[in-house]
Amino acid sequence: MAPKELERRYKVFGTIVTIIFILLAARLWQLQIIKGDSYAALAEGNRVRLIRVMAPRGRFLDRNGVPLVASRMAFSVSIVPQATPDIADVAGKLARILGIDEKMIYDKINAPGRRPFEPVRLQTNVDPRTVIEIEEHRLDLPGVMIEEIPVRDYINGEFAAHLFGYIGEIDMGELKKYQDRGYRPGDIVGKTGLEKMYEEFLHGEDGGEQVEVNSIGRPIRVLGSKDPIPGDDIVLTIDANVQAAAERALSEELELLSKSRKTKNARAGAVIAIDPRNGEILAMVSKPGYDPNYFVGGITPERWRELNNPLNPLTNRVINATYPPGSTFKVITAIAALEGKKVTPDEEFVCRGRDPISKKACWIWSSKHQGHGRLNLVGGIQNSCNIVFYELGRRVGIDSLSAWAKRFGLGAATGIELPPGERVGLVPDRDWKRRNFKGSNRRWYPIETLDVAIGQGALSVTPLQLANVYVALANGGTFYRPFVVREILSPDGTVVRSFGPEITGHVDISESTLATVKEGLAAVVQKGTAAGSFRGFSIPVAGKTGTAENPPHDSHGWFAAFAPVDKPEIVVLVFVEHGTSGALAAAPVARKVLDAYFKSKAENEQKENQKTNIDEKVGTSEGFEQGMVN
Repeated sequence: MAPKELERRYKVFGTIVTIIFILLAARLWQLQIIKGDSYAALAEGNRVRLIRVMAPRGRFLDRNGVPLVASRMAFSVSIVPQATPDIADVAGKLARILGIDEKMIYDKINAPGRRPFEPVRLQTNVDPRTVIEIEEHRLDLPGVMIEEIPVRDYINGEFAAHLFGYIGEIDMGELKKYQDRGYRPGDIVGKTGLEKMYEEFLHGEDGGEQVEVNSIGRPIRVLGSKDPIPGDDIVLTIDANVQAAAERALSEELELLSKSRKTKNARAGAVIAIDPRNGEILAMVSKPGYDPNYFVGGITPERWRELNNPLNPLTNRVINATYPPGSTFKVITAIAALEGKKVTPDEEFVCRGRDPISKKACWIWSSKHQGHGRLNLVGGIQNSCNIVFYELGRRVGIDSLSAWAKRFGLGAATGIELPPGERVGLVPDRDWKRRNFKGSNRRWYPIETLDVAIGQGALSVTPLQLANVYVALANGGTFYRPFVVREILSPDGTVVRSFGPEITGHVDISESTLATVKEGLAAVVQKGTAAGSFRGFSIPVAGKTGTAENPPHDSHGWFAAFAPVDKPEIVVLVFVEHGTSGALAAAPVARKVLDAYFKSKAENEQKENQKTNIDEKVGTSEGFEQGMVN
């Protein structure tokens, strides 16, 4: 080969090599200088995980500090998509192991707001068997992590379920609502009840860990951490002993009634206990109930179908269901008549079993084919005589009767703050008929007034509304906003917020009217329709039974009471759906609740006295010792 040709080839080769080196240098410049930080982050992300440490939600405590809802540690399964080479393969295997839809995995991974290399939680409250299966297939599941996180623990299962509500994973609407408070996809929030009402206090502040992992995503060591801050505790007005007694009494009564052919359809009900001196709710029960623990980690489709049955166990019957009040409403008819000078306490009526004008029957005629004979207003309340109250309804008229019902808060919200809110029921009157009916049906008929006078017809109330009527009777006419939270405490015990009585209204009733009605209510328990259920009860109780007709279905049973009669400190309202009789189905439950209240009160007073005696002894001893020193 000629020297010149060889020289030319060397030059070409040199040029090519030079160009290659220039290109390599440029690429290295791009990788190390321009995108160096980005690739360093990716490399670090493959080695280091930033893992959120969830804060435990705040607890619910009863009025005496007894924990009712807390948190417990449970396993959680997460995935880091960027550390998973074959996401489709891993997603398919995980879906099979976890028993979930593969689409759900992709939905969680692709949810807006996710941060790179942040683990995506796929399932919480995972059972140990599933954890073992994942660990056995660890090499086939790169990027999958097992964590221990705090989850909600409803300590007593169904206990006060409708009061607490339940929790669930945040949805897009809630994420938008809470995004300025640091909430992110996958967070757990309250969905209903107190869990939702006080979400911002219960949530807490998450911490974090910087964890080094190996090639298959298993943690090696913690490089740094920030402790989470638990949510605030909620101290309730609820007395755990009274609540437990109400839960147990209603469940036992429903079980007993369901075994009888006559009352076999009695499978639901409600109990509410309130302190009439301030509006504090001592117990709230709705049956059938549900276990909020079902929702921890996500409720299964099978469980969800189970809860969506005709008995509606998710419905809080205390505030979200309305019924005719039956004879428990007769106290309002009596007050309207007494205050309107339509009757005197001494006036006598004659009950022969049927109303002489309308021919409507008294309940005693239906059961015994006889009447109550001669009786005054107190006797009418004592024996729940329809004939007496038909006559009073005629004298008072629907205009005055509906006005008094509204003065007692019926047809309006009580103001309780408990999601999803309360229904308001209905107080029918002439205007209501004109607005809702056509033709001749728009007219108000006299016989409709008689129905309302005994708590029937279109009249409807929630158990809480009716309980509030008896709160006002017990305390002399004052209405309080019913409330269930006393205070909110920070993790160190500092009071963040406190709640107290709030007067929402007052109904003016003369002392003589109130005395007559209370006398009648006391007679109901002493020798009237509820006497059988309260025989031998040591505390004087005033109450009223109610049987609300519900054609074509079985009648409902009501009982409303307060005690002691002279200085009331508790109102109890019991409702039994399709219970057929207030005296038969509801009054026995109320007795058990009242019994639990007064026993709990005596025990607390005894403990307080013992504590006082100990403190006095310690103080005397210290004083003696101090004197000896001096």
